[in-house]
Amino acid sequence: MNLVITNTLTRKKENFIPVKNKTVNMYVCGITPYADSHIGHGRCYVNFDVLYRLLKFLEYKVTYVRNITDIDDKLINKAIEQTGDIKNYLSISQKYTQNFWQDMQSLNNLKPDHEPKVTENIQEIINFIKDLIEKKHAYVLNNDVYFDVLSFKNYGALSGKKLEDLKMGSRVDVDERKKHPADFVLWKGNSENLFWQSPWGYGRPGWHIECSVMAQKYLGNILDIHGGGMDLIFPHHENEVAQSQTHNLEPLAKYWVHNAFININKEKMSKSLGNFFTLKTVFENFDPMVLRFYILQHNYRTPIEFTLESLKAAQTAYEKLVTVFKDIKTQDKNITLDLVLGHEILTEMLVALCDDLNTPKFFGILFENLNNIKEDKDLAVFIKNFVNVLLGLTLESVKKEIALTPEIENLIKEREQARAFKNWELSDKIRAQLLKLGYEVQDKKLK
Repeated sequence: MNLVITNTLTRKKENFIPVKNKTVNMYVCGITPYADSHIGHGRCYVNFDVLYRLLKFLEYKVTYVRNITDIDDKLINKAIEQTGDIKNYLSISQKYTQNFWQDMQSLNNLKPDHEPKVTENIQEIINFIKDLIEKKHAYVLNNDVYFDVLSFKNYGALSGKKLEDLKMGSRVDVDERKKHPADFVLWKGNSENLFWQSPWGYGRPGWHIECSVMAQKYLGNILDIHGGGMDLIFPHHENEVAQSQTHNLEPLAKYWVHNAFININKEKMSKSLGNFFTLKTVFENFDPMVLRFYILQHNYRTPIEFTLESLKAAQTAYEKLVTVFKDIKTQDKNITLDLVLGHEILTEMLVALCDDLNTPKFFGILFENLNNIKEDKDLAVFIKNFVNVLLGLTLESVKKEIALTPEIENLIKEREQARAFKNWELSDKIRAQLLKLGYEVQDKKLK
């Protein structure tokens, strides 16, 4: 079975051929754990979980690495904000990392083979930076170290950006001392003896260097697949390419894979914009499998315009599948590649998935054949196993209980008080607010 995937580097679909026969090394950029993860994170890691599952099912020997950025400006700022002490960044990181792992488990994502943390790889990072300095690709400014983008002639190949077009301060650190505005920091020094000792004084790694170092440490010089959200193409992944290729003298990755955004009101969902739903909040109101199904209804490269109404529609469709498979036990029969290729419907679904992870077509084939599946229990067993193994959907009963968050409970109480005082304008305003949050209020007559 031939796998085809869109390569960001070449901007086209390509047949997937790993560097070493049936061995696949895949690195996906992980989270910076300074707050609870939102559904944009959920989309990214569900998509790459499906790719991981598919590669394993196609009988590749896969090593999947996803990092944790547990030292960063955002973490430090959160530690100061919450505790008043910069040194508490690690406790913040540990808290939200645990929350992230729980969210991933709820979404039924398989665990990566390795999930390294930046703070556990400081010496390797220092050694990597020293090598870049020795090779004249990096330079020291006081206690900081910067990468010299002009020393790497292919800078911009991944993102399509040109150095002459990059403006001062465009997602890069502004420092007039730099040789070029796009030069990015490898090591952030300080004069307070904070963090780790290095040849350039005390400091900590910059954002981009960590992934180059950990990818090499766990997967070698050349990755088969490097992935993440589209927002990482520039500057993060572009800078990784520059660092790694000048260090290793080889391309960093053969295939670059990026998923599109989840948007709200046509803007990318992000913590900085404040227009996001955390996974934890969504799980209070929807079964995690409904969210996973909703994500996979869309091609990974197509932006999703998220609304609660569309998530409710996904729940209705998913419940239809659950009804068909509710009496089917997934442990009845194991599913293998040879077994799938012996069934026409299963083969069609697998072909769709191998065509650049075309999950919408996968579901289209599934729904078109629901009547046949209902009448053939053996086929239903195979397909339930197949959907479980390849897409991570359990097809079990959806939880119906809707938990009311403190925010919702307070709004309901405020509305009840408004109605009691016959403040209909305020009552209607709160009703509209609740409806926007996905809650429809049914009033009883006031006595």
